[in-house]
Amino acid sequence: MRLPTRPATWWLILTSAAAAVGFANALSISTVTLITSTLALWASLIQREVLARSLAGLTLVLLLPGFLSYITPEGWISTAQWQAWASGVLSDSRLETWRAPLLVTLTLALLALSLLLRQLARLGAPVLLAAALLLLCTQLIDRIIGHDPPTLLHYNASGGALFTLTLMIATHIAFVWSHWRDKRYIGSALWPAITLMLLALLLWQQQHRYMESALYQRTHAEGKELISRLTSDIQAHRQAMRRFSRFWQLLDEAPSAQQWARQAADYHADFRYFLNIAFIANDSQVTHVYPPTLLNRNIQGQRLFEAQPSGRQALAPALQGESKGSTGLVELLQGGPGIIYYWPIKTANQTPVGAAAMAVSIPMLADILFAPLTPEHAALRWHDNGNVLARFGTSTHPGPWQHHYTLTLGQEPLTLSRQPNRDYLLSQMQRLPSIGLSIALVLAYLLYLVLYTFKRLGEQHRAMRFSNHMLQREIKKRSQLQKEVEWLARHDELTGIANRRHFLERARDDTQALPLSLILCDIDHFKRINDQLGHLVGDDYLKATAKLGAALIEQHGGIFARYGGEEFVAWLPGVDHQHALAIAEQLRRQMMALSLAHADDTPLTLSAGVVTHTQGEVDMPRLMQAADEALYRTKTQGRNRVASAKTD
Repeated sequence: MRLPTRPATWWLILTSAAAAVGFANALSISTVTLITSTLALWASLIQREVLARSLAGLTLVLLLPGFLSYITPEGWISTAQWQAWASGVLSDSRLETWRAPLLVTLTLALLALSLLLRQLARLGAPVLLAAALLLLCTQLIDRIIGHDPPTLLHYNASGGALFTLTLMIATHIAFVWSHWRDKRYIGSALWPAITLMLLALLLWQQQHRYMESALYQRTHAEGKELISRLTSDIQAHRQAMRRFSRFWQLLDEAPSAQQWARQAADYHADFRYFLNIAFIANDSQVTHVYPPTLLNRNIQGQRLFEAQPSGRQALAPALQGESKGSTGLVELLQGGPGIIYYWPIKTANQTPVGAAAMAVSIPMLADILFAPLTPEHAALRWHDNGNVLARFGTSTHPGPWQHHYTLTLGQEPLTLSRQPNRDYLLSQMQRLPSIGLSIALVLAYLLYLVLYTFKRLGEQHRAMRFSNHMLQREIKKRSQLQKEVEWLARHDELTGIANRRHFLERARDDTQALPLSLILCDIDHFKRINDQLGHLVGDDYLKATAKLGAALIEQHGGIFARYGGEEFVAWLPGVDHQHALAIAEQLRRQMMALSLAHADDTPLTLSAGVVTHTQGEVDMPRLMQAADEALYRTKTQGRNRVASAKTD
């Protein structure tokens, strides 16, 4: 048996084997057209030109419908119509069954055209082979780089088909290499065309990635808009609940059933996902409930501390009139998952008489949220750590993208997952990149490609300049943040003076200038200020005290710090005991002179304990203890005074 001696024959044998293996593993339009292209090469090898051109023409006919589906605008022939035609040809088949990936389609079409042109250089066969080789390289590079997120349209061949395409292009080149290699004018004409096609491929790649990225961002933004709408609605119902709970302060007693139903009806009409609005008595018994459905009437009279102990932590503060609260995700007494908000109910004299409970049903909330959406566009899942709470939409043909959004309902972070359907995504994809690539391969518009080159350079320059600007801003921001962190670590955020940490560091480092005096002072009856005048007024009093003390103590070379709550401490190096007592007394008098008063107009006063260390090693805990004991004596002796601790 005589073995073939031509290299083209060996390449063709390898190509035939690879195409046969691919056809045996998976029947698709790609494998079928690879087989017809291989047969056309065999016919050309044995010089059966009519048969070769016939098989090449068959390859083009098989590829044409798929190619048209890539470039036909959605407004002319919709994706749904293409899918319907595919199903009509073969039941349960999809559009992808009848079309090869775009770059595979173009590569096979260019090779078939080369055979139709009898691989003559004067008819442009070298340009067709060069274009096919560039398309192959694009697929290889794209396969190595990959995509994140994954692409919607599959433009590239699979591993086996890509290998077969490589062998097929090598076979084509082997067929014509001996005829073309000595013709220099082919090279001089070919390189400008290759340059133009390469730029066209770069443009196409940038365009189709941008289009898919824009579609990905748009589908992500649609989910964010959904979350934003829900967040606004949640804020609205929380404000409504606040108004509802405050309404009862107009009454002198707990609301009656009729009053409760009349007032709750309007709120329930506005927020239909409230499963009920109930009045909870101080003993946690459900007294009134609206609407009076069968499920809601069944829970009336139950004590929530016993029937729903998981909500006790949220309910108890509301019943005591202290603060509102909400449960996490719980199983509602009426059935189904939900979250319950509790708001204190007080009478006109601020006496707590119970709490308002508003149960939000997660399934009802999801139904209202998803109602305006089109189920064919995307599949949605609302879940909590894998526990699916609600579903919406169809997922027969899911797309490659999933978006996840976090929404906090009460104190519970829930996740909304959205996966757009593939058919919907395909209908939203613009065909412009594919049209542009096809036109560029056929016409190679020189002016357009030159303009694209300059545009690309300009974009890179702007991106670099923007990146540099953002880097400078980030460096400046981080530097400022570092300074703020260092300042906050050593100062009290409310008053701006030194905190306990800074005070102890200063006291530890400044122990040489004996004697060392320490003043521990406390604002008298400060809790009464917070309770009667409010925490904002209390904060203002703390700031005034801090400002006064810092100014006075710093005049004597010391440090004045907030030690905790309404307690302040001063460290005075080189100040003896009598002088320290005088400074503390001066601080007390200046405090009274500030004209700060309690709710009953009694002046705001200050008590202080003074201790002085005169010799030996400083024992800070002992000094603080002595000063605290002296301060305690001032409290027992009537406050608004300065007491001296024993000195060593």
